[in-house]
Amino acid sequence: MNYLLSGVTFVFSFLFLTLEHFKMPYIAFKSGAYIFLTSFAQAFILKYCSARYENNAFKFWRYTLSFGIGIILYFLLWEIMVLLSGNSWGLNELSRVLMYLMFSVVINTIILALHDFVIVRRGKIQADLENYRLQMKNTEAENLVLKEQIQPHFLFNALSTLKILYKKDPEMGEHYLLQLSDFLRVAVSHNNKFIATLEDELSICINYLEMQKIRFTASLDWQIIIEDQESLQGKIPSFSLQPLLENAIKHNVLTAQLPLHIKIHQSGNGIEVSNNINPKFYKETSLKSGLSNLAERYRLLTEEDIIVKNNGKEFSVRFKFLDQ
Repeated sequence: MNYLLSGVTFVFSFLFLTLEHFKMPYIAFKSGAYIFLTSFAQAFILKYCSARYENNAFKFWRYTLSFGIGIILYFLLWEIMVLLSGNSWGLNELSRVLMYLMFSVVINTIILALHDFVIVRRGKIQADLENYRLQMKNTEAENLVLKEQIQPHFLFNALSTLKILYKKDPEMGEHYLLQLSDFLRVAVSHNNKFIATLEDELSICINYLEMQKIRFTASLDWQIIIEDQESLQGKIPSFSLQPLLENAIKHNVLTAQLPLHIKIHQSGNGIEVSNNINPKFYKETSLKSGLSNLAERYRLLTEEDIIVKNNGKEFSVRFKFLDQ
């Protein structure tokens, strides 16, 4: 800013002042040199006062030193330029001294105002940046809390299922345990990620659905439809699909006569999970680990809402890929 201000002052002074008199370039050079020296002097004074004085004395000393040094510089430069131009004047010319004094005060005030404007703008930008960083940290912390609610809930259900399978069919229980081990391995490897690709999430979903197929056999069927293979690299909240599958199984009746059909469908810029509705006669106690969890996590990341539809026959949840 100091270089720009000095250059602009010199150019404009030179262009306008040399139109009528050839000795005016001295004045143009004096104006540019004065702006240059005063701007950098005030910048130095600003740094010195900010390090030397506390807030209550900072402005007083800064303005006092700035105006004092600015006035001294103005008179020194003017005397030098007057000598170079072959003219002379004395301090006894009161009217001229007052004019130069007023002019130097005006110039100092303008430079101080510009410096203060830059300082205020810089402070605001730094404050906004710090607020943004704090907001991101807060978002990540909230996201982590919400995400970590999923895994204990799933693990509780999986262990309950494993217990039942070992009582009925130990061989099937062992196979289910291997599937569970693979699932937990993937879950742990993605534990610190807030965002995942659709491909990674579908891998988790397939593993989970195969585990449930062991338990429910013909009572459960599922399909995954991907219309655009490039969308597999699209970003979505990590562990956003599996809880929806878990909710569908949890809140519906699964029998050979009333099988549950789950569909994961990618179309356009979003992903949708849907299932037919076979409501249970009783409602299970619901932990905050499914739909509401996803809704909060998605809102934290995008400030948008997921789309939930329920027409009595089919329940679906749809959300767009993240812009990241």
